[in-house]
Amino acid sequence: MSPNKQGVFVASSLYRRIYSGDSLYSAWRKVKESAFSSSSETIRNEAKDFESQLPKSLSDIQRALSKKIFAFQKQTGVAKTKTNGNSRPIVLSPIPNRIVQRALLDALQSRVRFVKEALATPTSYGGIQNKRVAMAVTDAKEAISKGAAFHIRSDIAEFFTRIDKARVMELVGPYIKCPDTLALFQAAITTDLANIDVLRRQGLDEIFPLGVEGVAQGSPLSPLLANLYLHDFDKTMNDGDVICLRYIDDFLILGKDMGCVDRAFSKAQNELKKLSLEAYRPSATSNKASRGLTAKGFDFLGCFVSAGLVQPSTATRERFKKRIKSDLDASIRMMKFSVGAEGISPKGSYSAALQNIDRVILGWGKAFSFCSNGQWIKSLDDYITSALAQYEVEKTNLFKRTNGTAQRTMLGVRLLATAHSERRETK
Repeated sequence: MSPNKQGVFVASSLYRRIYSGDSLYSAWRKVKESAFSSSSETIRNEAKDFESQLPKSLSDIQRALSKKIFAFQKQTGVAKTKTNGNSRPIVLSPIPNRIVQRALLDALQSRVRFVKEALATPTSYGGIQNKRVAMAVTDAKEAISKGAAFHIRSDIAEFFTRIDKARVMELVGPYIKCPDTLALFQAAITTDLANIDVLRRQGLDEIFPLGVEGVAQGSPLSPLLANLYLHDFDKTMNDGDVICLRYIDDFLILGKDMGCVDRAFSKAQNELKKLSLEAYRPSATSNKASRGLTAKGFDFLGCFVSAGLVQPSTATRERFKKRIKSDLDASIRMMKFSVGAEGISPKGSYSAALQNIDRVILGWGKAFSFCSNGQWIKSLDDYITSALAQYEVEKTNLFKRTNGTAQRTMLGVRLLATAHSERRETK
């Protein structure tokens, strides 16, 4: 920020870019798309409320940013249980927070040289516009076809919770000359939880990034911070006789002999140690890392990859099946509960459950559309058909024990009397 001829301080072009109407509206569209497709009813409803107040809701954000009085609201920490039983810290931010974070991200990506350089790294894929898992897998297959006969695949332990935010600020600081933008960026990557007392009582507060160390998973800025933090790692790892492909905290080293791949992995550990990070070591009992011949195939980014075949990995397919079964079981439980409670969560109704399953299948199918056709597709479709048949049996048995009103509730089709009374109440 610099003074004009009248001595009045004006915002830099970078900061003005962040709160311009076009930037904020573009950010809102991206946040809206994500929020409306969220599995969380709370998030979907919050986005609908925000949309119902347009254009005022965006104008309020723009006004606060222009006057430099915008304050990020407190977030909510959610501990998601991982397959290994540990908890993964997810931070849910209010819609205004996410819009500003997204607008800030767009401005940094398009205007700051260091950020543009980091995101242009050809061997980095995650969190980068117009890059996908499919591209990383394609590049891995190409390297194999050119003679990369050996691999080590690993990921960085507790990566997001161990990113040093102060170091990130040191990396970007020299390239952002605007103090207002720097201050907004620092505030945007700070975690302040509204439910911290609840998390403390549950013994979960320490897994969340409340101090200098760690960034919030769930923020639009988290992938950017990951890529900036590991930019030097990418350059160093690809300055030699191997190729190292990275997708956020997962990386794959490919080389022509096992010796050069092993040396590269040792090099990776040394580079990560400088950042107080460490990658999982390959072992026969770990699914976090693997080592060996590429001809035998290996798991990478949820796929099983070999020279002639790419398909969702066994673990990925099992998680998908578990998701289908879990969602259908949850619907049956909610329908059972509704019989006595005379009400049901909209998500648990028969119609909503089927729509949800259809949405899950569509999303999963799109995500793995680049994979080879094969028996795995029919196998999963057969599983889904069987799960739906069992769900139908359980729903039919419930219907036999209930009356018409309860059946309508379970189906998710409201009574005309209910719709009529709701309409009268809103008048």
